[in-house]
Amino acid sequence: MRIGSLLVGSDQVETMKSWYRDAFAVTENEGGAFPFGDVQLFIEEHSEVSGPNRDSARVIINLDVDDCRAVEARLLTQDVTWVRKVEQMPFGLIGTLADPDGNYVQIIQWGAGADAASHQG
Repeated sequence: MRIGSLLVGSDQVETMKSWYRDAFAVTENEGGAFPFGDVQLFIEEHSEVSGPNRDSARVIINLDVDDCRAVEARLLTQDVTWVRKVEQMPFGLIGTLADPDGNYVQIIQWGAGADAASHQG
């Protein structure tokens, strides 16, 4: 078994899609999903979803990145909300953002050491 896709329900689909396109330089595929490696992320209307996420930390989208500081630098030029700025942890680098609905998205560089943490820009 494997996870093939994730669906994020929203009542502001176009705003959300635009944010993901801009934040992560990702393009929708022919099925309307954003491909992140082998997992597709769908953002669609859902009859039981309205307004912002009231429990942002319940489900967190983790994006594994090769260069967390480069992604951070790109995101710093975007209109994003940082929940947790990129910081060094024992396992690597991690930073957390909130998308327009308040869902948490983390960028993670597994195994990044102090050299990556001290690189600025």
